[in-house]
Amino acid sequence: MSCGELPVSLSGNAKDTTAKITYYIPDGIQDEGHPSPGAPFEGGVFEAYLPLSARGKGFLPRLERAFRLGLTFTVSMGNSTGDRLAKAVWHKIPHKTKMEGGKSGNGYPDSSYLSRLSEALKAHGIEDVP
Repeated sequence: MSCGELPVSLSGNAKDTTAKITYYIPDGIQDEGHPSPGAPFEGGVFEAYLPLSARGKGFLPRLERAFRLGLTFTVSMGNSTGDRLAKAVWHKIPHKTKMEGGKSGNGYPDSSYLSRLSEALKAHGIEDVP
């Protein structure tokens, strides 16, 4: 997981710059709890965006903790016919993967996203830092 700052604002967050979070998941071998333990899976590069408001900045260490605990991604079998290789996919922690497109397009603006993110993290024992 790495994080960089973009000098642009997300819609609905005009005063703040943007965090671009990049997750690199290397190809690997499935563990217990995955569809086919011992079989290979395809990793990938995943990107997400977060406003760097005071509240948004507070999520970065929590997202890093969720990633280290294995909550951010899982392995899933492909949905396409003939797609037999399992792949890393987003899992229990919601991320915004687009800078635009609104809530329905997994982007911004989405006024309830940070609240939903907070609740998902809390549900997995990752509380706000005082």
